[in-house]
Amino acid sequence: MGRTSAAGQLALWVGRKSKGSAHLRWGQNDLVLHVTGLQIVAVEGDDNDRLSASFGLTDGGEWFAEASAAVTSGQVSQGEANAVVKRTVAERLREFFTAADADVTFETAVVHEAHGLTISYPHLVMELVLGPGGEQIAGAFLPDPTLILRRLPDFPKRVGALGLTEEGMAILAKVNDQRTAQEIADPSPHGRDVALRLLGAATAAGLVEAVVKVAEIPLRTAQPPRFGVAPRRRFWPWALLVAVLVAAVAALAVLRPWERANLVGGGGPWAVAVDGGCQPAELERLYRRQEQDKLNLRVVPFGRGDSQCYRLIWGHFPSKDAAESVIPKLPANVTSRGFPPHVVRVEGNSP
Repeated sequence: MGRTSAAGQLALWVGRKSKGSAHLRWGQNDLVLHVTGLQIVAVEGDDNDRLSASFGLTDGGEWFAEASAAVTSGQVSQGEANAVVKRTVAERLREFFTAADADVTFETAVVHEAHGLTISYPHLVMELVLGPGGEQIAGAFLPDPTLILRRLPDFPKRVGALGLTEEGMAILAKVNDQRTAQEIADPSPHGRDVALRLLGAATAAGLVEAVVKVAEIPLRTAQPPRFGVAPRRRFWPWALLVAVLVAAVAALAVLRPWERANLVGGGGPWAVAVDGGCQPAELERLYRRQEQDKLNLRVVPFGRGDSQCYRLIWGHFPSKDAAESVIPKLPANVTSRGFPPHVVRVEGNSP
């Protein structure tokens, strides 16, 4: 993969919490975004006649100041002004993201402070990519699913602030600085295309960075010197041994006796809740713990609507009594400090 695109450079610059101005150029267009702490605090440049009808904006004027003046004069309401500016910024960014000749430069010498109206860059871009026609934008930021996704600063906090669905949270929780987008999307129960689009949106919003996976170079081992003529060997015993081993491996793959042996509780709808949480960072922790023992640890939701949270449950027990009997002797690596383990029934999640 070559040089990072102009759109990708902008996402990284904002995602790394840079402060200053980003000068965007494409075709005959120029746009300047003044950014502070992930927030767009001012915009200058050609609005493509989208704001002039609402605010009487003249060429070269600062958009937020013009909107504020229009509100003060009673020309429009604050809500109308905010909506017009946000929609215009989104349309201009869409053009920039998809332009083949896009270019961007950054200036950090002068930092604009927020005065009234601000626009959250991550929220705006997530809405843009996940909205109608966003597939093309997602591809501009994540052109190759074999790229590794790495978290940018404050990833859990910023993901939580986006108000994503449970499905979206579960997908982004898989980003661990090692998996490729393809490795996250292919096994996703929410569908490969949905997962890739969300991951592209996260890259565009400056939540993650897409980097090339470095190929592992196998080490060559030196062959020992051979002297004289090697004795003739009889290969049929070895062939027979290989055939027996293959048959044994096939039988183990079908029967998988180790899973049943390692299945805590032997199977059933009862389990012990050993951890829980409601916030994005807590959900991320639960999924990471689940990776340690997918056979016996599972993340399951409970509650409804805004009060929905998640439990990490352990074991598959045939009865409530059987599950309660193991609580006093839970393994140390299963329990969580400050969380009282208790028995729960989970329908449809037991083998």
